[in-house]
Amino acid sequence: MHARGLKVRIIGAGTGGLCLAQGLKKDNVEVEVHERDDSPSDRLQGYRLSISATGRRALKACLPGELLDKLIENSAKPSEAVSFLDHRLSRLLVIDLPHAAREDATSELPISRIALRRILVEGLGDVIQYGKKFVAFEYASDDKVTARFEDGSSTTGDVLIGADGASSRLRGLLLPHARRVDTGIVAVSGKIGLTSEVRRATPQPILRGPTLILGPRGCFMFSSTVDYEDSRGDEHHYDREKYVMWGFSAHGDTLDLPANLTGGSGPGDAINAVIALMDGWHPDLRRLVQITDVSTVTAFPVKTSVPIPPWRTQRVTLLGDALHNMTPFRGIGANTALRDAEVLHQALAAVAGGETDLIPELARYERDMIEYGFAAVRTSLNDMQRFHARGALAKAATKATFRVVDRVTPLKAAFLGR
Repeated sequence: MHARGLKVRIIGAGTGGLCLAQGLKKDNVEVEVHERDDSPSDRLQGYRLSISATGRRALKACLPGELLDKLIENSAKPSEAVSFLDHRLSRLLVIDLPHAAREDATSELPISRIALRRILVEGLGDVIQYGKKFVAFEYASDDKVTARFEDGSSTTGDVLIGADGASSRLRGLLLPHARRVDTGIVAVSGKIGLTSEVRRATPQPILRGPTLILGPRGCFMFSSTVDYEDSRGDEHHYDREKYVMWGFSAHGDTLDLPANLTGGSGPGDAINAVIALMDGWHPDLRRLVQITDVSTVTAFPVKTSVPIPPWRTQRVTLLGDALHNMTPFRGIGANTALRDAEVLHQALAAVAGGETDLIPELARYERDMIEYGFAAVRTSLNDMQRFHARGALAKAATKATFRVVDRVTPLKAAFLGR
């Protein structure tokens, strides 16, 4: 029997939307998820997410215990350190990370996007409807809201949640003044299978964990390794691909990419554009780019949302990148979306249980989400600007800050926000 008859409709089957759906289903709240893709694996790549303590708390609150256990089982080896280097691999700052068991609530969970999606859809069954491209919503006269789809179908519920990503159609209709803008930074990423030869050729800091590399001319490189413990069987394992990934980013007038970043010749041209900027870089870093599988390469302009104040709360709200989309340079987007899912799950469960009314509870969720969500946006944007500074003084100041932190142990934990 469904709690108090509350009907929740979610647009988008991404990380946040699926986490929320799992929590509502666990609490017997009627929920539907409508996803534009035709299957759970459409458009997914095998890059990893790093689930933090914040994300773990949300997943624990929303997922059935057996799914959380499966997620932990499918996680990669945790990072040993976070390293900041210059483009010649000289040390600026290295922060060793504590070695905690994967079951520890504070331990990082590096997990493939593919594995995470497969686990998050388990048990939802016909809660998720695929091939549903959202086009519009309208309020009904009986305190309901109806979502309409391109195929002519519709669904009606008490609350509609846009979890449809950075290019959210729902956000555009609900908050047409909310903007997402180019930062002026463009990025290229790729990966290389972690063979024994690649392992030997990869700089040691990258094998130990996330490595952030400050280069000349405002260029920046990020690299990390995804590795797994050997196991006897794989019946419960999803996407255990071992690889080294890298991302290279710079100002658009420095990194000369094809106008059509996704065109047929784009990936190869993007690699050549990166290599052209790596004269004087350590040869091991250049080699990582040179041996990259071109089929894994993506290139994209880096965008960020512009913070907005709270709006008048209605029966339609937003979650994750649909509102507070951020740059990738802090690595907290997915964890912030999971936090949204946990907070919104608690709010809707309280409404379904008759403890509170819907609109006041949504208003509290939106107020909190706007505050911490856009704080994460600002943090991510500040890191992006610091990593891509072109001025000699700004670059020198950043490196000097890293070196000071490297010498003062108590500053290291604070630096990572741990």
